[in-house]
Amino acid sequence: MRASLFRPALLAAALVLGSALTAPLTATPARAQSPFAAALYVNDDAITNYDITQKMRFLEFIGAQGDNPRERAIERLIEDRLQMQEAARLGGRLTPDQVTAGMNEFAARANITADEMIERMAQAGIDRETFESFIRSGVLWRELVVAVYGRTITISDAQIDQALSVEGVQPSTEVLISEIFLPSDPQFAEQVSRIIPQVQRIRTETEFANAARQVSAAPSATSGGRVERWIDLGGLPPELATAFSSAAPGTVIGPMEMPGAYAFFQLRARRDSRAVSAEATELDYRMAMLPGGRSETNLARIARIREGTDSCVDFDARVLREAPELPTDAVQHLTQPLTSLSSAVRTELERLNPGQISANLVQDNALMVLMLCARTISGENIPPRAQVREGLINRALEGQAMVYLQRLRAEADIRYP
Repeated sequence: MRASLFRPALLAAALVLGSALTAPLTATPARAQSPFAAALYVNDDAITNYDITQKMRFLEFIGAQGDNPRERAIERLIEDRLQMQEAARLGGRLTPDQVTAGMNEFAARANITADEMIERMAQAGIDRETFESFIRSGVLWRELVVAVYGRTITISDAQIDQALSVEGVQPSTEVLISEIFLPSDPQFAEQVSRIIPQVQRIRTETEFANAARQVSAAPSATSGGRVERWIDLGGLPPELATAFSSAAPGTVIGPMEMPGAYAFFQLRARRDSRAVSAEATELDYRMAMLPGGRSETNLARIARIREGTDSCVDFDARVLREAPELPTDAVQHLTQPLTSLSSAVRTELERLNPGQISANLVQDNALMVLMLCARTISGENIPPRAQVREGLINRALEGQAMVYLQRLRAEADIRYP
């Protein structure tokens, strides 16, 4: 496999300029072997074998090739063609200066010039036209979506307030991860010692997901270890944040020793967003300690607590009902700056959405039960409301763009010769 010559952070830029990645095709049959023979048609617009090869190299260059590079390349080429066709139908066009500006903007995300990027791409076997075509379709599509939907989107003060209290607490870089937690209890030592080297050899998301389903002690095991929330790097322990800041998607980090467990994390994706520092973030959460560690009794209690708890208002009563031996003040109500938390607790809470429960950590032979209630911004780093409004508008446009593209895809005539 050709080594990636470009920092994976450009994956986020690719998603901004282009569209969201969709599920790969169920089948992409091999066609004529001539590089310039048509491999498929999108509304009578040919995509050649050469186009596919070039797109595969480009996606590998920016770290976005996925588990099946050919299928991913075909998907992105179909999206590119649909975007260009719709822009042409509605009279969209770009000047050479706009294309150049788009190339410069994209290259600047890697702190290099467009010429330097083109040179590096050439070394990876990528034509300049492939880069230009990617920029052209992305910029045209972005302008088209704004023209069609921009006037239909309104943001209320209540939405801005909500963003500032919860959704606005996001760092400049976020990651999607999967996790595997292995118990560090002495009775499991022999089995875990055999499992750890196998997890360390994992290289793909599919392998990691299969392993999580088979051996992970975390609740996410049933979903292949997937944590379905973008997590800010600033909220993770420094050693994990540093590793994920430069790692390629698919990279596995671990084992990390945590209270009562060995943890592995796999990077699935990374994106850039509006910056709010970890120092400006406060977490409101609940914590209770169940004596006996990860016993069968406690695991059954946790299952019932999860099932019967809708919010932090219910948490205290539910915990005390399931563990009547605890004193009435056993559940702690805590509001603390993110940076003041221990590494393990910080990692657990950053995995959660408000209203979710974690029970992965063991401390002093007691199972630590955490429930996140809210994230808030504190201090002087609250972003201006105008900036928040702009971010919400962009997010709404991204949603409209996805629906628009799905409609075009549903109406398209996509066929193989």
